[in-house]
Amino acid sequence: MSFLQTTRMDLLERLTLHLKRDIALQAEGFDSGAGVLNEVGKRFIRMGQHYFVPASMQEIILFDIRKKGTGPRVNVRTASADGPFEAVLVRTGADFVELRVNRAGEEEELVILIPLSRIVGIERAKS
Repeated sequence: MSFLQTTRMDLLERLTLHLKRDIALQAEGFDSGAGVLNEVGKRFIRMGQHYFVPASMQEIILFDIRKKGTGPRVNVRTASADGPFEAVLVRTGADFVELRVNRAGEEEELVILIPLSRIVGIERAKS
């Protein structure tokens, strides 16, 4: 069995599980800062009074989430990152990956969603 086994859940369904909680959006030349996810539609999400296309984001950071369970440690390459970074693979959805990442300068581990269109490659990290 592959460590990248995919669930049927898509990015919008995953975001629906995080309604009324804080998220941050990052895209090329854009960083939203933290805000409450108010609505998830068929193609758009609403954060505050603004609408965004989740699939166009480089990453979506989920706040106020319990970090439970363990997954495989992976090295991830994205179209937007300078190089590969190490993360824990939480879930592979139909059109996204969910990762737990430790980043320099952050107080705690981040849970991020990355659309598959932004992923260049994922490999199991060497122990």
